[in-house]
Amino acid sequence: MKNKMALLALAATAWLGTTANTPVIRSVENPFIESANTMTLDISKVELSDTATVLYTDAYFRPHYWIKISSESYLQADGKKYALKGTQGIEADSLFWMPETGEASFRLSFAPLPLGTRSFDFIESDCDECFKLFGIDLTGKTEATVPSDIPAEVIRANEAVPSSLPAPLFKMGETAVHVHLSGYRKGLAKEVNLYVNTLLNGQQSFTAPVNPNTGEAEFKFWQYGSAQAFVLAGIGVNRFWLAPGEEIDLYIDMHQSGQMLLDRRTQKKQLPPFKSAPGCYATGTYAGLTSSALYPDKPYSMNLFSKESADYKMTAAEYTQHVVQLYQSLSDSIAQSDLPSVGKELALLKLKQEAVEAMAQGDALRTYNYRMVHNQWDRNKPLDIKIDSLTAENRAALCKLFPIADEQLLMGENIMSYARSISNPLIDWPEEAKLKGTFAEDLQRVLPLVQKAANISLTETDRKILESVHNPFYRDAILKMLENAQIALKEVEGKAIIEKTPEVAPDKLFEVIIAPYKGKVILVDFWNTWCGPCRMSIRANEPLKEQELKSDNLVWIYLANETSPLVTYKQAIPNIKGKHFRLNDEQWKYLCEQFKIDGIPSYVLVDKSGHYQLRNDFRDHEVMKKTLKEMIE
Repeated sequence: MKNKMALLALAATAWLGTTANTPVIRSVENPFIESANTMTLDISKVELSDTATVLYTDAYFRPHYWIKISSESYLQADGKKYALKGTQGIEADSLFWMPETGEASFRLSFAPLPLGTRSFDFIESDCDECFKLFGIDLTGKTEATVPSDIPAEVIRANEAVPSSLPAPLFKMGETAVHVHLSGYRKGLAKEVNLYVNTLLNGQQSFTAPVNPNTGEAEFKFWQYGSAQAFVLAGIGVNRFWLAPGEEIDLYIDMHQSGQMLLDRRTQKKQLPPFKSAPGCYATGTYAGLTSSALYPDKPYSMNLFSKESADYKMTAAEYTQHVVQLYQSLSDSIAQSDLPSVGKELALLKLKQEAVEAMAQGDALRTYNYRMVHNQWDRNKPLDIKIDSLTAENRAALCKLFPIADEQLLMGENIMSYARSISNPLIDWPEEAKLKGTFAEDLQRVLPLVQKAANISLTETDRKILESVHNPFYRDAILKMLENAQIALKEVEGKAIIEKTPEVAPDKLFEVIIAPYKGKVILVDFWNTWCGPCRMSIRANEPLKEQELKSDNLVWIYLANETSPLVTYKQAIPNIKGKHFRLNDEQWKYLCEQFKIDGIPSYVLVDKSGHYQLRNDFRDHEVMKKTLKEMIE
């Protein structure tokens, strides 16, 4: 077999050598690409001759990680396939390790396309995860066009920049989003992910399958107040706004994936840019806020979590002055920008929200800066310095810049961090900033009750708090969340199995949990339903439990805590094979300290001898898969 493979490799190399000496009849530099399912590959040049079509291919990937090109790759044009015949700079079916730069180039040679071909697709075999580039143009095309299936009236509504920014809506209702993937090709996306940034619920995430025949996906969920949303289909991300209780159509131009490749190419190689088209179009109350003209190419941001934003050595007074000056500088830049008036208002609202967060979380941000500078992420270890804490006097400087409880701030893009900051229980904003009777006081009262409603644990005291709010919207929203949680809980009864947490001291808990599986390999996964990376990792693992990692000698244990809403948790775990424990705060905190867990997902691996250790290198899914496979073989 080895000799046969060697002969095939020699034949491919020899074939490529013959094509190199064949006169090129047609060469297309910097070809337009319509759409793609990857940012890893790009085609910088196509050469066509009587004997071959050669793709000059650029690869971009993480340094020291591998990519692979299948020998079953082919080009497709006018319904016909043209097989891969040879390679140069990469060997088909072999691991190609990316260099330190994260960039590499190689050539792929295929059977010759007809010389009159106008465009073709590159298909790296037919597997779901294989590279696919569609609509590689050979005619000199330089601009994207809007797909014909997007209604003209929808395009007009999105291109019309509104004259003023709508006020936030204090109402609730069941929202429906009908997603249309315009220009859809099988292989571009199997599912659509929707992320809704809300005032009360934080970021809610939803996933819906794409109908491969229609390129459509459907979402339906309860919404409380106005919200900004982000939709991910394939490799493109788009933003739009949602009014509660509306039924809207969202058209996503899948050609934007090709535009992303072209944008990187033109920047890397300093080429003339291709003319792009908007990425998505929405109907509904906030259709006009989808226009890309409203948003700057580079955001006017304080970059609160960068090294430059908050120096841990600053005193409280110095930090306050820094925030004030930075706000004033950025607000001046917004005023002088070329954005339309509504775009300027949106940018300024976002900046104001960020400034409130900067002052509400100033101590934490400077602590974060210290950890970043010193690479000290062990939160069980005290800092070597004392952060000079902000006071009411410091925060008063912010209140002089703008009204921090202006209701229009609820239409800003940083709504979640703003809501957390203005309702920070450690700061008496209503008293300090004279915010009594405003939504800020209401938020400080009701936000702690959101999780209680989701866990169906509201008390009579909580209900009295709800009756004290100034805007009945907040009371009604919490009670509706409770009602929906009760309905959902009935639907999952009997489907979710939660193991009984052993009633032992916290220092004995881990040993007792793993004891029944002595002699087996055990992977203990610390996760929660609200953790996006946790869910992504779990989804990647599920198929492996019936494939490469199927073994009676491998046990999967999942530890979550009560911050995972009970209903959401019970809805999730029937689809996750393993043993599930929902820990209380004391148990969770002890285990996190025991294993020095710095965040989730985190993993503890127990070998067959019972020895265990934290393995956060398992956040690299390939490392996890390889290690577990070796241990159970």
